[in-house]
Amino acid sequence: MLAVVTRDRADQLGRYLLPSLDSALAAGHPVFVVDQSVDDSTERLVRGVPGVHYLRSEPGISRARNAAIVATDTPIVAFTDDDVTLVDGWLDSIAGLFDANPDAGVVCGRGVRSDGSELPGVHAGTYRWPKNPFGLGHGFNIAFRRAVFEEVGLFDEELGGGAPYASGEDTDMVYRAMRAGWTVVCSDAITVVHHDWRSSSEEVRLHSGYGLGAGAQVARHVAAGDRTMMRLALLEAGRHLLTAARALVTGRSHILRLQLAFLSGLARGLTRYRRAQPPAIRS
Repeated sequence: MLAVVTRDRADQLGRYLLPSLDSALAAGHPVFVVDQSVDDSTERLVRGVPGVHYLRSEPGISRARNAAIVATDTPIVAFTDDDVTLVDGWLDSIAGLFDANPDAGVVCGRGVRSDGSELPGVHAGTYRWPKNPFGLGHGFNIAFRRAVFEEVGLFDEELGGGAPYASGEDTDMVYRAMRAGWTVVCSDAITVVHHDWRSSSEEVRLHSGYGLGAGAQVARHVAAGDRTMMRLALLEAGRHLLTAARALVTGRSHILRLQLAFLSGLARGLTRYRRAQPPAIRS
């Protein structure tokens, strides 16, 4: 099963994702579009498309993804975004990777931009806890065994677009799966195209949101006593600081702004989540 969450982006959905679903639908894979739009343009676009099921949910990507999980019983649940173009056989390749790797709870792939350049990501391989979950796959090209959700629970609805902390729901779930003993298989065989349409300032805000969600995710796990997560967070912060330093030296101002936006968001996510939690009861 493939689930895609969309909100007020019928144009992107109609231009990019829907035309690339033909092979998945022809192979009999169910597709669920979970709509959070304020108007009915998305509903009118997808209603009546054979094999595409329409759902609505309240705002929040985690809430919508959870609605799709609950509405189905397929053993594999894949996720993508409305501004992605899938390649033929994408879902079949995902199913094949799960079949070939019975201990895999997560399968993820690469992303390329509209011009064919690769988005940042890890090398193809099999990863286990305590691997750093940040950068391990993309939320628009990822799939889970249903058994993962049955074991560790659904997506954290405080994380992700439309939630108090604007991202991190995917890396949080990947981390929880690895910590429970599942492996993560990353493969170049399931590369998809993620189209560029945001302005430079919108990209900066997006990376600030990435940091915010990452910080909240870290704070939640650390508050639960997970010291490994704090070590991984420090490594991730160091990676972004190094990239920022290189961008400063080489004069790549846009890359520098993105890294600083992430780091600022990370700090805000850590402090905001901690302040939002009720104080511990002392005996």
